[in-house]
Amino acid sequence: MKTNTIVVCEGDQTGQELLDEALRVLEPNVLGFDVDLIRFDLSLEKRRATNNQVVHDAAAAIVETGLGLKAATITPTEIGSVGSPNRILREGIDGKVIVRTGRRIPGVAPVVSLSHPVAVVRMAVGDAYGAAEGRDGEPGSRGESAWRTERIDRSVCQSVAEFAFATAVSMAVSSTADRSGPFRRSMKACSKRRWTAPRVDTLTSPTIRCSSTRPTPV
Repeated sequence: MKTNTIVVCEGDQTGQELLDEALRVLEPNVLGFDVDLIRFDLSLEKRRATNNQVVHDAAAAIVETGLGLKAATITPTEIGSVGSPNRILREGIDGKVIVRTGRRIPGVAPVVSLSHPVAVVRMAVGDAYGAAEGRDGEPGSRGESAWRTERIDRSVCQSVAEFAFATAVSMAVSSTADRSGPFRRSMKACSKRRWTAPRVDTLTSPTIRCSSTRPTPV
C-alpha cells in the first residue's frame, strides 16, 4: 500500500471549487514531502458518459491506496439515472458506517447547552441507498402509486451500533466536562457489563474497553 498516494475524486460546481482549495494543504511546501494524487472525474457528465464505470474505478483505487478525498457531487433525482456516486464508493470499499462530528463554533451560541462534540453515526450502505423504485398507474390519477424496495443487512446494523457505542464511550473519556444524565447511566451500564467494542477493521477505529472503574482506550 502506498501511504503517500491519495485518490482524489473530483466533483461538480462548488464542490469542485472547495476540493481545489482543500488540496492546497497537500502541496509539498506545506507538508514537507511529496504526495501523489490519483485523480478521477466524478462529475455528473463523466458518470453519465461512462455509465458509472469511473466511480467503480475510483473505488478500486481507494481500496488499493487506502486513502481517498472526494468532492461534493450532483445526484440526479430522476429514476433510472446514474444515481449516487457515494453509494457506489461505499459499497466498493466495503464501508458500513458514516461518522460526522460537529463541534461548537467559537462565538456562536448553540440552541441548547452543549459542552461535548456531537457525533452522528449512521448506515453507509443498505436502507434507501441503491433501493429500486418506480411508479405504477396513470400519472396524476388517484390510482397512481409509488414503490421502493430496500435492503438492510444485520452485519451493517451491528457495525453501526458497535461503532456508535464505541464513539460515545471514547468521547466521554476524552471530555473533561461533568458526566451526568444519559452519559452517566450509559457509563454505569458499560462498567457493569465490562463491555468491549470489537475492532471495526474497515474503519481502523480503536477498540474501546470499559473497565469496572472508567472506560479507557486500549
